Amino acid sequence: MKLPGGTIICAKNASSYYDAVIVGGGMVGNAMACSLGANKSFQSKRVLLLDAGRSPSLSSFESGAPFNNRVVATSPTSIDIFKKLGVWERINSHRAKKVNRLFVFDSCSTSEIEFERGQNEEVAYIIENDLIVGSLYEKLADYKNVDVKTGAKVEVCFIPNGLENMATIKLENGDVIETSLLIGADGVNSKVRHASNVDYTTFNYNQHGLVGIVNIETANGKNETAWQRFTTLGPVALLPLSDTISGLTWSTSPEEAQRLKQLPADQFVDELNSALFSQDDQLPYVNQAIFALNKMNPFRTETFGRKAEGTTPPHIISVQDKSRASFPLGFGNAHSYITTRCALIGDAAHRMHPLAGQGVNLGWSDVQILDKILGDAVREGADIGSITYLREYDSAAQKHNLPVMVSVDLLNRIYRTDAPAIVAARAFGLNAFNSLGPVKNFLMNYLSAHR
Repeated sequence: MKLPGGTIICAKNASSYYDAVIVGGGMVGNAMACSLGANKSFQSKRVLLLDAGRSPSLSSFESGAPFNNRVVATSPTSIDIFKKLGVWERINSHRAKKVNRLFVFDSCSTSEIEFERGQNEEVAYIIENDLIVGSLYEKLADYKNVDVKTGAKVEVCFIPNGLENMATIKLENGDVIETSLLIGADGVNSKVRHASNVDYTTFNYNQHGLVGIVNIETANGKNETAWQRFTTLGPVALLPLSDTISGLTWSTSPEEAQRLKQLPADQFVDELNSALFSQDDQLPYVNQAIFALNKMNPFRTETFGRKAEGTTPPHIISVQDKSRASFPLGFGNAHSYITTRCALIGDAAHRMHPLAGQGVNLGWSDVQILDKILGDAVREGADIGSITYLREYDSAAQKHNLPVMVSVDLLNRIYRTDAPAIVAARAFGLNAFNSLGPVKNFLMNYLSAHR
């Protein structure tokens, strides 16, 4: 077979062969490797994880150590996956903050929506990305059927058109690896996706996500609610990490993100508090209409606007040194997550706006779906690179992911404007939705409940 650029590779010249090779060792790639390692049908198979970097040490997440600025709202469904893989206790023993309430509100009106679960349940756990990566990486040592290469940078991939040839990966150090199934978990700029030649729809939002770690003060001394306020430049979110510390995700224009990063700490705190509390963009006639509708709404328990308790976000006291960073935001989705001898998972397959905190949770859903289908293929004696089985993964994953991605994209577009007519429409819609308990509970269960 011939790699792009003319390199000839034959099976007998390959450095090694694995039944499945996973390219990318982040939160999704490591989870895929653990899943195949634990899959009873894969115990006689050989799996290789190629990680271009080095896994973080869990010692950096001991009590008192500074929090990392990249965190994820991990849904109960994803927590179930971690429990199944035997890594949840490892994660939770370090630090994972339980959140049992999400409060969303608007800078242009008094419209709001609240999602809340019982005391023994959770909307999500807020966990640092690298803590998840490190915990999954340590678990890989338990699996005899999984090998890991760190510092392994892919130079080029070859994906055949039919099952008569293997997929091939050439590393920058010259190693060549053949496999029956190449799994791309190598992020937004995936080399595996590029090699697969699948169609890919993508666009930028002309927004950057500004992240940081902030010290906060709450009225009751507890920090158990995730807050999100929509502004005309993008949403501002506070994600609890402890009773006095939250992770910040602030979506705004690229120019504004750069300016905010460079501000002195005290000025940054002032502007963040303003973004959370300012009433300058409120439209009085919209609020008057909301007030009138609330009074007439028989389904709303709070009929006179918002209740005072629990509707005020934490006050920001300070931002931790060197915690501010930013990254571009965009949308992307492969028209197909599979081709012969290749499957894409996580950001290699799809990319979405972080406002709902669902991106990596969709990636872990990919892992769960693909793991089951590959187990079925092995039990039935099939070639795991066969399009017949991989098509089942593509269908199930696309069906699950696309409604969430499109809904979040639409929300972002609706809330990036201060046009009075749109503000009024979204305010009335959000307010009405908050009154429909069964519908709201259905959405919460779809996004975050155990399934």
